[in-house]
Amino acid sequence: MHQEEIAKYCKKDHHLLDCDYDVAIIVSLMNGFLKIIILWIISKERIHGYEIIKKMKEGLDEDIKNKGFVCPGSNRIYPILQELEKKGLIEGSLELQGKRKVKYYEITEKGENTINIIRKKPKKNIPPIIKAFWEDVIIAK
Repeated sequence: MHQEEIAKYCKKDHHLLDCDYDVAIIVSLMNGFLKIIILWIISKERIHGYEIIKKMKEGLDEDIKNKGFVCPGSNRIYPILQELEKKGLIEGSLELQGKRKVKYYEITEKGENTINIIRKKPKKNIPPIIKAFWEDVIIAK
């Protein structure tokens, strides 16, 4: 979600008069998750940016869309791909597809290590308060 969309959601659905701080926290959380999700997608297959955007839109039901959730578009995905590539977590290579060049991304060993750390971390040595937060807010049991 973009900052404006989150602000509109907060004010409309939660009747908050001023949620600028709430928006900043939510945007920060979503940005971090988006980077991890994109890295995870690339860990599953060699893929280009437009395919990532399509995958993120797959299976969204109308209820989610009606609540203001908008899948990140190219203006969000491509800068993240550039950042992940710059940090050495993914590697891009240009290929000719018809008359245009398409950049395909693959995960690097450093990126795989990052995903593996993320996979293992929540299962080991988590303080109870963080586990409770994760289950309540993220998983929403």
